[in-house]
Formats: sequence, structure tokens, C-alpha cells
Amino acid sequence: MILILAEKPSVAKTIASFLKANARKEGYFEGNNYIVTYAVGHLISLFDMKDYDKERYSGSWKMQNYPFIPEDKFRFKVDKSKNKQFKIIKDLLKRDDIEYIINATDNDREGELISFLILMMAKNKKPVKRILVNEWTPEDITRGMSALKDDSEMRNLQAAGYTRLITDWLIGINFTCAATLKYGNGKLLNIGRVILPTVKLVYDRDMEIKNFKPEIYYEIGGKFEHTNGIYTGKYKKGKETKFDKLEDARAIIDSIDRSRAEILDKKVTMTKEYAPKLFSLTSLQGYITSRYASFTSDKVLSVCQSLYEGKGKGGYITYPRTDSIYLEESLVDKAKKTLEIVKKGHPCEDNIKFSKSKRVFDSSKVESHSAIIPTYILPPQNLTGDEKIVYEAIRDRFLANFMPPAEYENTEIITGVDKYKFYTKGKVLVVKGFLEIYNKESKASLLPRVEKGDSVDVVDIVPEEKTTTPPKSYTEDTLLKAMKNCGKNVPDDDTSVLSGYSIGTSATRADVLKKIKQVGYVNKKGKSYYITDLGINLVEIFPVKNLFDVDFTGKLEKNLLDIQKGAFSRKDYLNMVCAFIYESVNEIKHGQASPINTDKIVYNPKTKKYVKESQLKKYGSKAPKAASKTKIDPDTGLEIISSCPECGGDIIESDKAFACKNYKNCGFTLWKNDSLLAKYKKKPNKTMVKSISKSKKAKVKGMVGPDGNKFDSEIEYAIGPDKKLHLRILTGK
Repeated sequence: MILILAEKPSVAKTIASFLKANARKEGYFEGNNYIVTYAVGHLISLFDMKDYDKERYSGSWKMQNYPFIPEDKFRFKVDKSKNKQFKIIKDLLKRDDIEYIINATDNDREGELISFLILMMAKNKKPVKRILVNEWTPEDITRGMSALKDDSEMRNLQAAGYTRLITDWLIGINFTCAATLKYGNGKLLNIGRVILPTVKLVYDRDMEIKNFKPEIYYEIGGKFEHTNGIYTGKYKKGKETKFDKLEDARAIIDSIDRSRAEILDKKVTMTKEYAPKLFSLTSLQGYITSRYASFTSDKVLSVCQSLYEGKGKGGYITYPRTDSIYLEESLVDKAKKTLEIVKKGHPCEDNIKFSKSKRVFDSSKVESHSAIIPTYILPPQNLTGDEKIVYEAIRDRFLANFMPPAEYENTEIITGVDKYKFYTKGKVLVVKGFLEIYNKESKASLLPRVEKGDSVDVVDIVPEEKTTTPPKSYTEDTLLKAMKNCGKNVPDDDTSVLSGYSIGTSATRADVLKKIKQVGYVNKKGKSYYITDLGINLVEIFPVKNLFDVDFTGKLEKNLLDIQKGAFSRKDYLNMVCAFIYESVNEIKHGQASPINTDKIVYNPKTKKYVKESQLKKYGSKAPKAASKTKIDPDTGLEIISSCPECGGDIIESDKAFACKNYKNCGFTLWKNDSLLAKYKKKPNKTMVKSISKSKKAKVKGMVGPDGNKFDSEIEYAIGPDKKLHLRILTGK
């Protein structure tokens, strides 16, 4: 018997169906000399700190226990919730009739780690072989089974996965605990190798926007009339069109003799626009999330995984966790077969023709997995709405890459007015090409038909005021790209400059975006990410700046890829990481503490007060509402009403008064039971205090006199020699 270990039940079912191992058992399939079992994701995890020494590390965290690095070796345990499936696999491995094991987990670093840890914990002694496929179609299973690799060939990939796991555990447990104890102010601060540089990207962009100062500049626009129509142009000297000062633009305009204008030159060129490159996971996530508000990047990945695993007869797309936008050249025949099947019956079928193009097939630009494309197995009609959206996006991008390019006619006109030149550009779509698959029209900028040497009339020449604009907030699309390129502006198809140098991997970035929002470091407004107060405080106070540095994180990720390639030592890498942790945690321990303000201010409807979240139990509210635009004093958790007219400090509202925080020195305290107002059956309110803070006076409606009649009045205040606030009625009874 041959035992096959898949990563998930759905893949195991697909493999078993193909191999005719049709007998369903508890935790595996059996038949035709095969047993197909499966993990359920990660069955094995690292020890917690308390597992190493329960007496020392159980209970509350203590700063003296950090930095924590196991003295002898890293230890592992079976996840309690998955112990049943692990025991099934372990028992199968011990069966006497099992000749060898085929590892069929996902063909990547994490898939290799899952199987490596299971076989290690089960103390497997049987030979292990590896099937390497990017899709689970019958054809690929056949090909993979006939070209099994020996487990020894996977050692570098296993080392990279193991090292990544250890690194993230060490960084997470040491910095999360140390940071929480030193700066957390009672709140857990989640610190991670990939989390912090991502937060820093959002922080930096928000600071750019906040500190951006718009600048006004000017251009000179011309409006001209030819017998065949009116068009506009822009004055350009060399490559420059901008003027810093209006008077400089006006000086040129005033010097122009407008009596004659002529077409000095006309150029018509044809350009081609090719289909966008095939999808990597990152570019697919960006494409979908920018078009559908209901999608997040982690949802795109989840849907892709469902399409990849299929529904028992094979998957409908190739392996999704890829950073490549090219196909390996060895996939030419397979891609051709897939194209012929997928295009059949498509409205654009006649214009979809296979060709072996370097824009699609280039092995030198594929690190491990090729781009995401459909398989030759067509999905059923009962795909969910989300699956249909993602599948059709992948399918159409694949088909578009085998269609002709779109072709444009580009026209440039140079109009001479006096000695000055005005430039005009127009663009017309001539051949739709691949745009046909998206039913997309191009915005054409049509120009009147003119010829070189034609005379035109000058309708107007005017200065045009323009304003520089700030950078745009990150969206899910642009933030994923920034993580992939470590914040550097690199074209999508440049696969050489930043090879392996990234924040996270295509498989982990979506989860990171989800996590930094969940823990409160960033938030979203519409499609835009922005840094929260907690995120700002974390970036500005947490002292280990390397963890925010995209270059530092990018180099760590690159080192992991080099371990995978056998070009870097796992031991050297872990020694480097441990030294960094030891030095940095000690810096946190012995540095000056400046606690991060992590307490949210919330509204307690029961007491009708704004309070710190940590005080909710004290106030007994179960359903607080977040304070949105209300300004809250961070020291007291009370609402700030306005500025003090005496000293400029904050006036805050408590149970008994409206008082300046500096009232002991300036004397501003307006008691809610003020005797003068009480005499007329009134109490101070926010509107009154805001008015007083602006002009030292306030209008008060509905005061009740001794005779019971209501009247309107105006009051003012003064600070007496006793350093107390006194009110006086100016008008009315």
C-alpha cells in the first residue's frame, strides 16, 4: 500500500477519486492499493512558553522572563482540537502494509512545513516521496505520480518553512509580551515581523497627506479655431509647462502677437496596448477589491482556494498562492489545451488564438509557481456568486493574453503663435483587440482634421491655475502592491529588482491586512486605509525601529527565500534573529517607559458619560457606543466642551460642573447648581458654556421669574478676588 498525505480533505477526496481509492473511512480513503489521508491545515504547533516550564512561566507575564529563547531546542505539540486526525495519520504510518508515503501537501513553503512537522511528530520511519503539481486535474496527478521527488530534495524548502515559523514565534512572543508590559497601558500590543512595517506604510502615507501643503502653479492654455473645428493646446518650452508665478505666465501671454497662428507640425503614430499580464495573487486581490466593495483580499484568497481545490473532480484554477505573472515555458502545451477548451463558445472565440509569447511564457521570471490561470476542467453552473466573479476574472485575463493588442491612432499637433509653440494631443481607438473581451470602449480625444502649414485663428490664450494634490490614501490594492515591493515604486512586470524582497508573501499579506485592522492599528473609510491613534502612538513610541523598517523586513524575507534555494544557512539566520531579539528586548526593558494611550473613549448610555473603555465594568455598561467626533480629555475620559476664556485650557464637563483643567490657577468653574441660575430655574448647559467661552456672555431663554412668567435674558461672568466664577444678569428681570 502507498499512503498519500494531502493538506486538506477536499484535495484528498480529489486524489482518491482519481486513484479509485473509493472506500471512505474515518479520516482517510482506501482502495486500489492506495490510502489517501489528510491534514486539516496545521496539526502541529510550537510549545507555548508555559509548556517549557509551567511553574516559571504560567500566570501573568513578567518582564524578567524576557527575552525568552529556549535553552536546548524548540519543541512542538499536537493541536488539541486536531489530535484525533493526527492520531489517525500516525496509526496509518505504522501500518505494516504501507511501503512508502507520498507527500501531497501544497507545493510551497507552508505546505512542506505542515507535512514535515506531522511526519516528525509521528516519528515516521517509512520512505517519503514528494508529488509536485500546481493543480489537481487528472492529467496533473498522473504527471506528478510519474515524476515523484525524493524527500531529500525538499530539505531546503523544509528548512525555510521551519525557519519562518521559529522566527515569527520568537519575534511575536518576545516583542508582544515586552511591549505590552512596558507600553501597553493595560492593553495587548500585537507585535509581528510583518505587521509593523505594514502599519508603518500606512502611517507614513497618512503623515504625507497630513503635512502636505498644496502649491498653486500656472500653465498657459491656448484655444484655436480651424475651418474644420476648434481645439486647445498647451504652451511648452522644452519639457516645461509650469510657472510658479502668475505674473510670469501673464508676461508671456501679454507679449504674444495673436495676429497669426499656424500648424507648424502634425504627427500621426500608431501605438499598441497589450492585455495586462496574467494574475499573481497580489494583482488578482487588487483587481477584485478595487471593483467589488464586498471583497477583501483575504476573501479573494479564500475563494481562490475553493476554486483551486474544486468539488471532487479536480480544481478549476491553478495554484493561487503565487507572486508570478508569467507561466513556465514547460506549460506551453498545457496552456494551449486549456485555451482551446475554455474559449469554446465565448463571444470572442474567433479572436482568441494561441501563441507562444514571451509576454506569457518566461521561465526566467517564475520563482516557484506560475501565474494563476484556469485549468481545462470547466466549473459547474452552481458556482457561488463570489466564485463566479473570481473565476471569470482569471479566465478573462487568461483569454485576453491570447488576443490581439488594442491599437490607437495618436495625433500630436504643434501650433505656432508668434514665436511660441502650443502642443495638442489626441487619441482614437482604431482596433479594439483584447478590449473586446471586457466590452470596453476607449475614451477618444478627437481633433479636427488639420494639415501642416494650415492657418488657424487664435480664440484665446489664458493662464490656467492648477494646484498640486496630496498623495492618495492606501487602498487594499495599492497597499498589497506596496507590501509586495517594500514600498518601492516598481512596475508589476519587473521581477528581477525585488526578487523575494517583500513584506510577507502572497499567501500571508491578506491575513496581515485583516489583522492590523482587527487589533486597531489601522482602520478603513470606504476603500481607504488610515492610521488610528493607537497606530500612531505605536509607531512613534515603540523603540525597536528595525521592526518598522520595510528594508529590514524585506531582507529577512529575502533571506528565507535564499534558505529555500540553499544559498543561505538556516543556522546563521536564526543566530542573527536571536541576537536581534536579545539586544532589542533588553533595550525595551531598560529604556524609559512612555506608555501608549491604548484606552478607547466610549459613551456609557447608563451613566450618560464618556469614559475609558477599561472603566466600563465600573460603570456597568454592556453596550457602549464609540465616541466619534466628540473631543475627549485623555486624562479623565470626560468630554472637552470648549477652550477656557481665561487661560486657553480645556473646559471639561463632569457630574457637578463645567471646569477648566487649570481651574485652580484661572478660577473658571461653572457649577451645575449655580445659585443665580437656580433662582431662575435654569442650569448651565454645553451651549451656554461654549458661548461664554467665546464672548464671556451667553443668551439664556426661558428663565422663570418669581411671578412664574418666563423671560429671555443675557448673562455674563467674572472671576472675583476669591478666584471663583460669578454670574450676573445683564438684561431681563
